[in-house]
Amino acid sequence: MTDRLSGSDFFHVEHVESLSSLRLRKQPVDIVMAEIHADQADSLMLPCWVGELNASGRLRRVPHIVWTVKNGAPDNAISLVAGIEHGRMDMINGISSTALASHASLTRASGIRVEIVAENHPTQLLRVLEKLACTEHPAPFLSQPDKLELLLSEDEVVSAMATGDGLRVVLQPQYDLASRRVVGAEALIRWRHPHHGDIPLSILIPMVDQLGLDLLLFSYIEKTVIEILGTLDRLGIDIPIAINASARTLCAAGLATRLAAKMHKAGLPTRLLKIELTEQMTPDNELALSASIMALRAKGFLISLGDFGAGAATLALLAHIPFDEMKIDEKSVRAAGQSPQSSEIISGIVSLARFFNLNLVTGGIEDPASIELLNRMGCSTGQGFALAHPLEQDDFLNLVAR
Repeated sequence: MTDRLSGSDFFHVEHVESLSSLRLRKQPVDIVMAEIHADQADSLMLPCWVGELNASGRLRRVPHIVWTVKNGAPDNAISLVAGIEHGRMDMINGISSTALASHASLTRASGIRVEIVAENHPTQLLRVLEKLACTEHPAPFLSQPDKLELLLSEDEVVSAMATGDGLRVVLQPQYDLASRRVVGAEALIRWRHPHHGDIPLSILIPMVDQLGLDLLLFSYIEKTVIEILGTLDRLGIDIPIAINASARTLCAAGLATRLAAKMHKAGLPTRLLKIELTEQMTPDNELALSASIMALRAKGFLISLGDFGAGAATLALLAHIPFDEMKIDEKSVRAAGQSPQSSEIISGIVSLARFFNLNLVTGGIEDPASIELLNRMGCSTGQGFALAHPLEQDDFLNLVAR
């Protein structure tokens, strides 16, 4: 097979013995072929290595990957792929087919195109290679520091947080999935830079945290949300609005007392201001976080555990600290219905919420079919683009007023 490829005008082929010999950093490579075998760990590690190089900004091109199965594969490559992905084959060259299918799925989810073909079906293999050769490659990753340096300076971020210039709060409605009634909202920050336009949160929030400006940003959002809650109260609308906060923000001295005083001054019950703990910063002191959350709950604030399912940290926090609500991670929601395992994970989270007597919010609902599926699975409240995009304040008030 390699002789056929080497003799083709369509391909320039190079052979390497290991990952360390693969020169992806120095020259662009379209496709990397690797035989899948239990004795060849490099082939399974290949997507990880490509992903790490890409994350560090050291790739000129993100290559496609082709895993080949040489021994024990069926004659038809299409039946091989179907057999792996639908669980009709137990082992492939000493590797669990279920594990291989999951590994391939994770590879594709990371943005790397991967195909599995039988090497003893040369026509099909050549067809796959020719198709991949004509398939667009993902853009190489520009590392976070490079993005920040290109987009904005630290002084600009400090100035925006201190003055509020260019900052605004938008609201992501939360719906009862059965009745499609708005039952809450999540407050999200936006910053419109005078030259670069709206700055992505993936750039803004890490920089705010690095500069120690998280409490300043929280204060801006909190002030705006209390004003919105006051407007809703005058309209006779009683729904909570959630504000995202890192563990470090929640552990700020006197936060519970200060927030409660502001809510009382506005004539609002504290239960209408919900605090959603994000997982972007791991708490340095879990004991301090526990005390802070208990102080907030004692004042009547609702505390939500955000991004549940995104990592082990959320499960550990749930085991040690009392919450009022948990919010399912968006990636878990998007995977629901795509495989039995993903649906079982959602069902398990629903059961966990019931066991701990927690309200459950489902984030990241992006298609209408997921609304019905999640509702049937017991997820009563949700948000996402399939229901509504984040709305400007006036648009949100008009929506709930209707």
